[in-house]
Amino acid sequence: MTFDGSRQEQVRAGILERFGPVIRAWSVNGRDVVFVGGFDMGIEIGGFLSIDTPAGERLLVQVRDLRLAVRESVQVDVGADELGATDTGIRSAQIGIAMRYVEGDGAMLGVLRTNGVDRSPTQGFSDGTLELATDEEVGALVMSQLGSSTALTIGRLSRANIDAQLKAAGFARHTFMCGQSGSGKTYSMGVLVERLLLETSLPLVIVDPNSDYVALGQLRSRDDINKNRHRPLSRASYTALKVLYQAEAGVVVARVTGGDIALRIHLSDLSLEEQALTLGLDPITDADEFAAFVEATRQVEAPRYGVSDVEATLLHRFDEASRRLAQRIANLGIASWSVWASPEETSLAEHGLGHRALVLDTGSLSDARERSVVALALLGSLRRRVNRQPLMVVIDEAHNVCSPDADSQLERAVADHTVWIAGEGRKFGIYMLLATQRPQKVHRNVISQCDNLLLMRVNSVTDLAELSKVFSHIPATMIAEARSFQLGEMLAGGPVSPTPMRLRTGERWSPEGGADLPTTWAHMRAT
Repeated sequence: MTFDGSRQEQVRAGILERFGPVIRAWSVNGRDVVFVGGFDMGIEIGGFLSIDTPAGERLLVQVRDLRLAVRESVQVDVGADELGATDTGIRSAQIGIAMRYVEGDGAMLGVLRTNGVDRSPTQGFSDGTLELATDEEVGALVMSQLGSSTALTIGRLSRANIDAQLKAAGFARHTFMCGQSGSGKTYSMGVLVERLLLETSLPLVIVDPNSDYVALGQLRSRDDINKNRHRPLSRASYTALKVLYQAEAGVVVARVTGGDIALRIHLSDLSLEEQALTLGLDPITDADEFAAFVEATRQVEAPRYGVSDVEATLLHRFDEASRRLAQRIANLGIASWSVWASPEETSLAEHGLGHRALVLDTGSLSDARERSVVALALLGSLRRRVNRQPLMVVIDEAHNVCSPDADSQLERAVADHTVWIAGEGRKFGIYMLLATQRPQKVHRNVISQCDNLLLMRVNSVTDLAELSKVFSHIPATMIAEARSFQLGEMLAGGPVSPTPMRLRTGERWSPEGGADLPTTWAHMRAT
């Protein structure tokens, strides 16, 4: 017996339509929701559903998990003619069809009202009907979680056609940004920093190891901005943005040469313990050299001094410890570092941190030890400061500053300062925004103090599992989605986004200082 394939498919579709799963939702406690839906509904993890309950309320739910469900095979008698059978001797056939559908879990976000989302506790319900939430309903959620805080519009939501807005007040908690190379992390960090500059009055100090933010005080051309913008800027809007951005940004770039100010310090800008660490001295294992160093600093006549001054003083002393310490300084070449300010030069510490935005272009320093000294000077001064004025410290490539596997005493001291700021800094108005490629490369005691997570594409299952442990307030299923993120896509969760949101970052206004090298070497040659 032969069958008509198209007729069979019609019969199958008709059976599925008649006996398929009923699209419904249930909640026992008014907080957690279980639902059943079809594959064609477009339900996604992190997406939003609207549920109408028998009591007449319309609820907003975020999808936290999705699973494939299979119902036992349905046995149906079907006439042979319906199947397109050519053998008229068969009157009917019995066929079985397994019903496959989507089931999932969601978190109750609130009751949709005419004036927004009511987050008051709700009651459980049964047999609610569901559909995808509209853009207007998701927008009402975003606005409700902002409260009185300024909104930072950094792009568009991936799960709704509306602006992605972060809560500016949420950055009063430490923030951890993570994304592997090529995920768009540095570009997205630039977008975020620009919005903080324009929309808030929070001063920023940016540790920039790759010279990515040295052009932060400039504005790209209108055409360049519109390349990545959902709604192109008009000429009038661009002019207004330019006037406002240049007035509010107030960016000062500190570089070894060619910056607004010099990225140079005096040795005396550091505490005595930090000076000793710079010279590689330990007060216990190098007891004699350490004592000789302390005595030499006392004999330097100038109120501010450098390594050369200490070295010269040591050479005028004739004890063995002073000779060994002078030899150590010469062998390590510390006095020749470009980070040291000349006696008549104003140092970075003397310029102070009272700028709207201070970019420390540590990428202009050739020696990793010099970059560590700058970080030590910055973090040490923050730790010792007496005022409680709010300040955000932005550290790109944070694994270079607070690695759990620091090799030298100098690097460990920098990491210790970072750990202290992570644990105690908020009491003194110091907030951190850290960015790195992998969580394991940053000290655990720093990450554990971060409440905000900005997660971009990460392929490592181990890294994502680690982030799920630290940021347990964000559903692990949403964190796991980071393996499928596209360039510039991000998951934001924590005080900056009380409801975790998947988004795509928008346009960057200032030129990107650093970028990947072009891959012209891989292009096909013309024949």
